[in-house]
Amino acid sequence: MCLIAFMIKESEKIIIIKTAITLRKMLSNNKSSSAKSDGSVDIVNSYDKIAANSNSELTKATVNGAFSGKKRSTMATIVLIVESMGYTMIDFGQQYCKITDEHISEFKKNILDKKSSF
Repeated sequence: MCLIAFMIKESEKIIIIKTAITLRKMLSNNKSSSAKSDGSVDIVNSYDKIAANSNSELTKATVNGAFSGKKRSTMATIVLIVESMGYTMIDFGQQYCKITDEHISEFKKNILDKKSSF
């Protein structure tokens, strides 16, 4: 029983990390587009803009939590974030499916381990 609970917890951690990696990639794409644009279109390229553009009570802290890879986010939160960046859930799913074990290990090493060392 304990092994099953551990496996479920590990699977959930992987989902949280894959979600964070996907959201970060989408935001990175927006930042790249923003740098290339002439400024005539307001591209959502920050946590503040995501929260402001979500048309809900989504806070910057909630957005930050979803991008951190440490906290579980509701599906509604993920949808709000994705749509506020100008993407669809199809876009999210396509990016999510590209995440490899190597990406997950890299994220754990470079993001999660650095944050926990403070």
